[in-house]
Amino acid sequence: MNKPFDYPEIYYNEVVLYLETKWERRLSDHERHVLIEGYRFGRMIEAETEINNTNCY
Repeated sequence: MNKPFDYPEIYYNEVVLYLETKWERRLSDHERHVLIEGYRFGRMIEAETEINNTNCY
């Protein structure tokens, strides 16, 4: 598997805000880190799937 993308922190604001709003509290530094790593992993899988689907034609 490839190395996850290194997005600037601003790209994570939406997902952090979503979870903080849903849980009605601020996330700890550890929770933010885990959330961001999960987000990066999900985006990487999504991109790999898109690339594989595009190369089928």
